[in-house]
Amino acid sequence: MLLLLVAVGTTIAYIFTETEPVENTFNPSKVSCAVVENGYEPVSGEIQNISDIKSNVQIKNTGDTDAYIRVAVVVNWMDEAGTKVWATKPVEDTEYSITYANKTNWVKGSDDYWYYTKSVPPTDGSNLTEILIEKATQNTEGPKGTDGTQYYLSIEIVASAIQSTPETVVENHWGVTVENGVITPKAN
Repeated sequence: MLLLLVAVGTTIAYIFTETEPVENTFNPSKVSCAVVENGYEPVSGEIQNISDIKSNVQIKNTGDTDAYIRVAVVVNWMDEAGTKVWATKPVEDTEYSITYANKTNWVKGSDDYWYYTKSVPPTDGSNLTEILIEKATQNTEGPKGTDGTQYYLSIEIVASAIQSTPETVVENHWGVTVENGVITPKAN
């Protein structure tokens, strides 16, 4: 009996001293995107005078996993410093014009978001969506405030990305349907 206890004790001691701990490493995926104009690096919107405001706008997947992309296009009058917003919204096709690209995978939903219908891979060279906005232009001089502040057209492209798998994530969070990897937003 004593010999059996010594043998079991020695075996257990050997197992505990010879077994090295296993480290479980987990790297979560990163989902992110950025607005790109004319195929260049991500840009931030700058307020400009009467001229082309935006051109060849695309969205770049800057994360490390396939993602669906959606965009809100926000148009306002702002002062040159970008600190004051004029209270009246600019009138499309009168005070400004936006030419959206035709025959692309962009679809406008009833919630006024533009959805890119296919998932965008992160790093294989095709990590850009097709062009959404070919050109946006301020057509008239912006309003002047009572303090003499001149306002200019500001077109902000607010892009968001969400993981493409599992598809239920995008369906639950964005209220779209996904069939065979293609997003269908709620219709206008």
